[in-house]
Amino acid sequence: MVLLSRTIHFNAAHRLFNPGKSEEWNRATYGESANAAGYGHNYALDVSVAGEVDAPTGMLVNLTDLDRILKEEVDRPLDHRNLNAEIPEFANTVPTAENLARWIWDRIAARIAKEGWPCRLHTLRLTVTPNFAVELVAP
Repeated sequence: MVLLSRTIHFNAAHRLFNPGKSEEWNRATYGESANAAGYGHNYALDVSVAGEVDAPTGMLVNLTDLDRILKEEVDRPLDHRNLNAEIPEFANTVPTAENLARWIWDRIAARIAKEGWPCRLHTLRLTVTPNFAVELVAP
């Protein structure tokens, strides 16, 4: 098995707030991250796909194709957006790093399957700050 990885960057704002809970609960749970004005991050996303190298092309997947999917499924919908207000799935789901990483995973994995590539999503690492990241790994 070969792993091929790509990194992209995007910026997004959000507010950690559960609309089904009280203001007091949200402040106790999320602290300053529950601020009504929200705040932003400069995210780094590392994605690795796994599979076997295709003998005729010598590639696991064409990087141009992978870049296109990352642009369409991650960068275009998320970059310079307010996650709570502009991403329908986060209208009632708290856009924590964990939930955002899962949302990204689901989109990329579905596109890889739809494209029929001979690989699968293996690892996704969403770096939020220099000392905080969320990582998902295929079972």
